[in-house]
Amino acid sequence: MQDRYAGDIGDYGKLGLLRKLSEKFSIGINWYDPGELDFERDKNGEFKQEDGKYRDFSSVRKYGDKLADELEKIKNTHSIQILQGLELVDGAVYFGEKVPRDIDERKNWHKAALKKLEKCEIVFLDPDNGLLCDSVKTGTPQSVKYTYYSEVRDYLAQNQSVIIYNHRSRKKEDVYFNEIIEKLRVGTGAERDLIQVITFRSFSVRDYFIISKDEQTHDTIKSLIEELVKKSSDDKKPFCTLSDVKNTRRISDMFKNKVAVVTGGANGIGKCIAEEFRRNGAVVCVIDKAEGDHFVGDISDKSVLERFVAEVIAKHGHIDFLVNNALPLMKGIDECSYEEFQYALSVGVTAPFYLSKLFAPHFNKGGSIINISSSRDRMSQPQTESYTAAKGGIAALTHALAVSLAGKVRVNSISPGWIDTSYKVYEGPDAYQQPCGRVGNPMDIANMVMFLCSDKAGFITGENICIDGGMTKLMIYHGDNGWELK
Repeated sequence: MQDRYAGDIGDYGKLGLLRKLSEKFSIGINWYDPGELDFERDKNGEFKQEDGKYRDFSSVRKYGDKLADELEKIKNTHSIQILQGLELVDGAVYFGEKVPRDIDERKNWHKAALKKLEKCEIVFLDPDNGLLCDSVKTGTPQSVKYTYYSEVRDYLAQNQSVIIYNHRSRKKEDVYFNEIIEKLRVGTGAERDLIQVITFRSFSVRDYFIISKDEQTHDTIKSLIEELVKKSSDDKKPFCTLSDVKNTRRISDMFKNKVAVVTGGANGIGKCIAEEFRRNGAVVCVIDKAEGDHFVGDISDKSVLERFVAEVIAKHGHIDFLVNNALPLMKGIDECSYEEFQYALSVGVTAPFYLSKLFAPHFNKGGSIINISSSRDRMSQPQTESYTAAKGGIAALTHALAVSLAGKVRVNSISPGWIDTSYKVYEGPDAYQQPCGRVGNPMDIANMVMFLCSDKAGFITGENICIDGGMTKLMIYHGDNGWELK
């Protein structure tokens, strides 16, 4: 937001929203102050767009008399700093540093914002124009007026709900909403989350996309907003409306009362799989060597596996799903020692075998084992022998277990291709070397795990499913289809 717009009718709406949400949540605000924008002035030095023209609150006073009174105090002299000084949102934490144009400086600016706002349950992002659009490149003068998708993703990664203003296009509302939701899904990984939009319609249309990490937060925010909306329900032209645009990750009861075990479930693909099980009603038991609120241990150790299984069965009495996901060491023939190679196989093959053996008597009817292999089980880069051998081993182990456990447990494996666990969006060759036109993300794998564990996959066992955007199916010849060896 620019200083010249501080305290206008747009702030009346968004501050009213944040004041309401602060009844239940701690609020952080990043103003996304772009600073002085020379390109918005004409040759005479005047702004091309009128400065803060909507400052008459008489028609909307009933939605917040006290808020209107406060904003009228700065009607003639206004800035972000003055607006912030009014302390209109209880306990809010503010980040007001100006957005740098330089790419590296902006990364540091963003890190500082993340740190300043990290303890806030809801973070409000207030760029001039909203989410970065296709016509604006990062690092350009215009880019300071936008939020990058990667920045939204980083707040979500801190388990914060995010509210972001976005400048509405001229498209029909449903088309526009669906377009933004899809961009958020791809650009931030928000397909795992719940999204709703509050729209303020007085004088000009302003949309605020609200992304929540869990059902309870989503529903609490929704109930608070509905109190605001109710005030204008009898108006011919409502001041604000709520759209529950896309319940992208509404919890289901598909795995209610089921017990899922996930190895390597503290980060990356494993974490995403664990979260999806929980969102679909399952109880999840994670083992990982990283510290955290789970069973901590190295699965290369036989005694660790035995203690883990004993604990799970003592607590739950059975399991329904086992996902062998833990990542083996990747080293090549030049550097990998005998011990390191053995360690990779212990994590990547022996542990999945032994866990399957230990849990076998305790699977409920309809149980399922999912082994996470890799597209490297069929193709390689140099110096990856330990990892590739482990992934090839677990793929072969899959069909052997499927036969041995026939009638008791279905066993399948998934071979991910390029999966970026940070949900980074790639462009150019990195994206288009996959026939699907993009790099994968953890949800691509988690979705398949959910399917293979469901009754819908009841006739599938012993299979390996490669999820790589088609990359292993693309034939590459020098000089063909744009490929060149340089």
